[in-house]
Amino acid sequence: MTTAAERLHLLYEVNRRLTGFTDLDELLRYATQRTRELFEAEGCALLLVDRGREEFYFPIASQSASSHASEQRLSEIRFPADRGIAGWVLANDQAALVEDTSKDPRFYSGVDQQTQTATRAVLCAPLRSPSGNIGVVEVVNPSASAVTRDDLEFLEALATDIALAHEKARLYERLRGEVVGLRQASGIAGYGLAAVGLLLSLGTIFGHLAWALPVRELLTRPGLLTGVAAILVGLALVGVAHGWLVRKTSHP
Repeated sequence: MTTAAERLHLLYEVNRRLTGFTDLDELLRYATQRTRELFEAEGCALLLVDRGREEFYFPIASQSASSHASEQRLSEIRFPADRGIAGWVLANDQAALVEDTSKDPRFYSGVDQQTQTATRAVLCAPLRSPSGNIGVVEVVNPSASAVTRDDLEFLEALATDIALAHEKARLYERLRGEVVGLRQASGIAGYGLAAVGLLLSLGTIFGHLAWALPVRELLTRPGLLTGVAAILVGLALVGVAHGWLVRKTSHP
């Protein structure tokens, strides 16, 4: 049986990694593996909701060596998001502790049938986010000594950290997409503006020469000044698009 200190250490470690993580899968694998070990369970898995299809799927799972439900096998399984104890936890926003699944009408045996396993006990907590519950974290077949209400509170705290990690990763991906789009737009606008500036400058130069005016007066022509300014602004936008200015600022 694990101690409270070990569980607090796991929460601390997840929070510490969360502040500067760059790989969401790595963080979640660590959290699920350590949770399974602390509960001395056969498995610990995340079940996320595919809102487009209203189905649960398993992006991350940690299984003991004796379990038939490998991570690869679980990753191929989907089932309706309103089924089972996981579906009840998701809908009711409430953690659940089931010590004997054979006596609980909420239990859904479809996953067991596909993985050829036997789920006897379950601890399940919702993954809460500001936009709503995104799934659940589930501990399967923990040791009998680990099935307590205190353990359920610990799992809820861990689920909060996991949901926060997902929200952070989703925000990062969205911001990265916006930056890529902005750079592409800057590149297109920059090349276009530079081309217009070049044409305007060349047109001013040829027009000036056609009138046989002194070359020194060329620098005062509005068309040339406008064209040069357009070229410079265009090149600056191209620089932003390629990250030249960003790199220069970040690495002086």
